[in-house]
Amino acid sequence: MQLLSVEKRNEIDNMVRERSEARWDGDYKRADELRDEIDQICVTIRLDQFQSIYLDSDLDDLEYKVVTTDLPRSQGGGSTWELQPINNPLFNNAKSEDNVLQLAHAALGMVVSASERGIDVNEQDLDKLVSRVEARLQSLKKRKAVSTFFPGTAAAGELHGRKAADAAFWLCLAGVNPRDNFIYDELAQVASEELLRFGSKNSCRSKDILHIVERFAMAGCVGSSVHQLHSVAADCLQIKMMNNTTDSIQDGDDGSIDYNKIIKSLRDSSFGLHSERSLLGLWRFSTRQRKQRVFFENAARHFDGRFGKESTMLHSIDDDKSDPYEWRALFKDPSRPLVVDVGSGMGVSLLGLAGGKDAGTTGDEEIQLDWNKCNFVGVDLSRLAIRFAKGVSNRWELSNLRFIVGQAEECIERLSTYPGPVKLAMIQFPTPYRYTNSREDEEASVAQGYNSQLPEDSEAGCFMVTEKLLRLIQEVLSRDENGMLLVQSNCEDVAVRMKNIAETKAGFESVEFKNSVISLDAVTQRAQRWVENGGDRAIGKSFSSLPLLPMSGRTETEVACLLDEKPVHRCLFVPRD
Repeated sequence: MQLLSVEKRNEIDNMVRERSEARWDGDYKRADELRDEIDQICVTIRLDQFQSIYLDSDLDDLEYKVVTTDLPRSQGGGSTWELQPINNPLFNNAKSEDNVLQLAHAALGMVVSASERGIDVNEQDLDKLVSRVEARLQSLKKRKAVSTFFPGTAAAGELHGRKAADAAFWLCLAGVNPRDNFIYDELAQVASEELLRFGSKNSCRSKDILHIVERFAMAGCVGSSVHQLHSVAADCLQIKMMNNTTDSIQDGDDGSIDYNKIIKSLRDSSFGLHSERSLLGLWRFSTRQRKQRVFFENAARHFDGRFGKESTMLHSIDDDKSDPYEWRALFKDPSRPLVVDVGSGMGVSLLGLAGGKDAGTTGDEEIQLDWNKCNFVGVDLSRLAIRFAKGVSNRWELSNLRFIVGQAEECIERLSTYPGPVKLAMIQFPTPYRYTNSREDEEASVAQGYNSQLPEDSEAGCFMVTEKLLRLIQEVLSRDENGMLLVQSNCEDVAVRMKNIAETKAGFESVEFKNSVISLDAVTQRAQRWVENGGDRAIGKSFSSLPLLPMSGRTETEVACLLDEKPVHRCLFVPRD
């Protein structure tokens, strides 16, 4: 469809050509006169001739100006021209006040700001901010619809490159759970179009493509738009492999990347939150304490500075009088066997067990459960982690899974009222305490920033796994037959300590494994110091050398250890008769 008549196009062509000739001949006075005439040209495009395009009925006709670009003599001289829209907010290229990425950052900042104050977010106020994200994406969608017809239209400039993926992940961290998934679907669609635009170019690295699909996977995004994104990403990676332009990768501590394996998983729809790459990304994000803290602080400042004055946004958790452990309100069938994850973090393990494709009846493992017939509950003190887990669970429609912000001991105490049997309690990779040989070592380590974020002492009540907690778990599991406690840690001294408390003070006995740990290398500095000080080793029949949960139940920490070839120390306990 032509926007200009042939006569009008020829008129502009002739004026631009005459100006180019004047500049070439050095007649700059005439060239300036022609430039002024060209600047006065205004082209009006009537929108009623584009009935097939979805546009607001009250949108005015578009006005365009002619913009010329002069080429230097080294490039042959001459001039080119194009149409650019004039003062139309839907089509101009200026940044909108409601930038999608900035709004996503502000939504996360709202949640962080509330968490730092020890209060919950007012969901109604968060919804107002999310509505602005939806409105902005709708506006960008309209731009996309007309970009083929109108020159100068900015389809999604503010979401170029990896920005759509970052926005999706930030919104997921904020626990944003839109009713119809429009936000996540539209962001995935924008990301697909971006990969089609630049994904096969040499300027786009293979790890840039991976970053995009990993961020959407880390956000728990699923559906047809994500499948399309995976297909486009696989095509781009395949082209780079054929052209020998995949990164030879030494991506930090990533090692080499098996692109064939990733391409296959993208094509067969197995790539997702519980893929190794995605879990490794979550682990890196959650463990890089300083970088994460700065990121969250910036998000909180962004929200407080831009939105804090215009809304109360927050309310005290004391305002919510509902009982978080009202089991009949939490689950459709509270008589089902219950699995509880104490210190569930971002909920990755439970999300996989409750909704994973391979989480059916276990085979030869010691944990004999039909996961598909269980209820699941995760508890953690981190509001941010629980919001993430709840958001993904809600979008996946997992009615058998619930997450609660609360103390570990209170959660276990309330399990005594659960109508069904409590079959499995899990303590997976609890935040370890600082390990030092002496007070002087501790002070030196903290001064250097080493492990300064960790609880100070296992004996000071700062470490989650206490004798009281394990005794409470033992009492709950003793109510029914076959109740079990799973304990996992990537710190050998922590695993040994938890095992000793469980066996000597909390009334548990260890399950012995056929595939036990026979020998163990001290591959971390902490383990080396533990061994040098004569600490008991995490070896023998009480420690399993193999995972005790289905693949879908792996945590991000377990996968990180696997990829980094570091040991995971696993024990399974039953109440002593």
